[in-house]
Amino acid sequence: MLSIIQKRWVMLCLFVMMCIFGYYSWKQLSIEAYPDIADVTSQVVTQVPGLAAEEVEQQITIPLERAINGLPGMHVMRSKSTFGLSMITIVFKDGTEDYWSRQRVQERLNEVELPYGAVPGLDPLTSPVGEVYRYIIESDQHSLRELTDLQNWVIIPRIKEVSGVADVTNFGGITTQFQVEVDPSKLEQYNLSLSQVVEAIENNNANVGGSVLNRGDLGYVVRGIGLIGNLDDLGHIVVSTTSGVPVFLNDIGSLKYGNLERKGVLGYTDRTRNYSESLEGIVLLLKHENPSKVLEDIHVAVDELNNETLPEGVRIHTFLDRTNLVDTTLSTVSHTLLMGMALVVLVLILFLGNWRGALLVSITIPVSLLIAFILMHLTDIPANLLSLGAIDFGIIVDGAIVMLETILKKREDNPKQYLEEKSMAQRTKEVGRPILFSTIVIITAYLPLFAFERVERKLFTPMAFTMSYAMIGALLVALLLIPGLAYAIYRKPHKIYKNKWLDRLKDKYIRTITRFLEAPLKAIIPSGLILTAGIVLSVVVGKDFLPELDEGSIWLQVNLPPGISVEKSRELSDTLRARTMKYSEVTYIMVQAGMTTELIRSPLHILKCPSVLSLMMNGRKEKLKRI
Repeated sequence: MLSIIQKRWVMLCLFVMMCIFGYYSWKQLSIEAYPDIADVTSQVVTQVPGLAAEEVEQQITIPLERAINGLPGMHVMRSKSTFGLSMITIVFKDGTEDYWSRQRVQERLNEVELPYGAVPGLDPLTSPVGEVYRYIIESDQHSLRELTDLQNWVIIPRIKEVSGVADVTNFGGITTQFQVEVDPSKLEQYNLSLSQVVEAIENNNANVGGSVLNRGDLGYVVRGIGLIGNLDDLGHIVVSTTSGVPVFLNDIGSLKYGNLERKGVLGYTDRTRNYSESLEGIVLLLKHENPSKVLEDIHVAVDELNNETLPEGVRIHTFLDRTNLVDTTLSTVSHTLLMGMALVVLVLILFLGNWRGALLVSITIPVSLLIAFILMHLTDIPANLLSLGAIDFGIIVDGAIVMLETILKKREDNPKQYLEEKSMAQRTKEVGRPILFSTIVIITAYLPLFAFERVERKLFTPMAFTMSYAMIGALLVALLLIPGLAYAIYRKPHKIYKNKWLDRLKDKYIRTITRFLEAPLKAIIPSGLILTAGIVLSVVVGKDFLPELDEGSIWLQVNLPPGISVEKSRELSDTLRARTMKYSEVTYIMVQAGMTTELIRSPLHILKCPSVLSLMMNGRKEKLKRI
């Protein structure tokens, strides 16, 4: 302790450097509203268009399940077979590495040969809370087909360039096809079969290389350009010849643009927009990435697309952004922390009766938090409402208060003398050991949380780590920083403020304790009654598994009848959006009716109509009841 007091300014510089690094660590932390409680999961999705659910189960799902069975580290496997779609979900044991588990699954899939040309694939490496950004593409000058092409060939590739994006899923729009409507009479006229037409199209839709042709000192690369780019290229394909005259594809039928069979539509309505048909992009966050950093890069990419890349009149409109939820979380946590710090400082001033001592003790709170951020950054512990909201400032400042009270007591005993470094070191050493052991006891109380498994472990261990790290920071401040700074402030003789009302309260406390010691039942009986009442209330009082987080949106899911057409789904979507927007509290509603054609990346059930509603902030509970 003597060296700590003598080198107090060195210790102050060290703590200042730690605070700077703590602020940097805070900026690097992954900030979430709630911890990601998802298991290590892989999903195998196989699309077989047109195949009935029973055949999908027998010929697709069961062979895949047999191949996956016995996978190392697998906890449970479940599957679902629907019309044209097989989905198998594999949940691994806690502690299994994500990429390792996916590699094991992929190895098993490579060994399976499925009928109908079906190819199983893995879902993106994300989590159930991985949807961080949603947008629609709007334009008054371009068709839905043109917007879909921009989505597939311009927008999605640019957003996927962002590091930390697992995938971008498209919903809605039209998948363009070149369609040939063959006239049977023309086939008969030219003595052709349909297989010849198909073969001619396949053979004439490719670019080929012809090596290098040397001419003098130069070599020229030979290329054969045959890739179809538009309907004119398709129409000029030679199917056969008759008497030396070529028969082109457009001679035996008509050519047109078409689209794949649509299985879903997207509608969007807010106070200024109403799209019965639009297309949406869903950005999926790569698991374990920092959403704040990824979203910043996504914003840059979207601004670049809107201002530089996309044609005039085409714009990306964002309607769901995780940044808003992160900002709300930060606002809530910041408000809680600042209010807690202010209350602690106020109580310290009232009870210590010394504003300099109160401010000195209050330094413990921000410094211990910054030290906790350093340790959280080094151990990859994310910051969220549960972890930061559980920090108890009263416990954090306990050690610093004890240390400061010891020094103040020394000052009160010798009000007219200079305090000596050795005597101060001896006094602080006497209380240093109790402070150390009391802090260890408090940290030990959190040890049961580290024994949790699966969901409860993911929920509560970040809180235990954060509180333990904050206690370690508070211990360092109490033992290494407070003694030197307090000595610098109180070493000169001066009058110590006496808190008169606290002295009177102390006298009353002593008299009360004396009466209780003379008649212990006066204390035991009320304590027993309070304990009994607490037990009863713990049974009847309301309980929540998680604290409430109202982000301003609700998820509405409508089950549609089996076999309903896409056109009827769109009609119901229009009705749902029109009726919902009658309520002034609703800011926007997005409806996904059916499912996307990109099933490998978004396995949504075809008989459901999920919707997202965003509500205004004020009085939401009462308004939600009206809706």
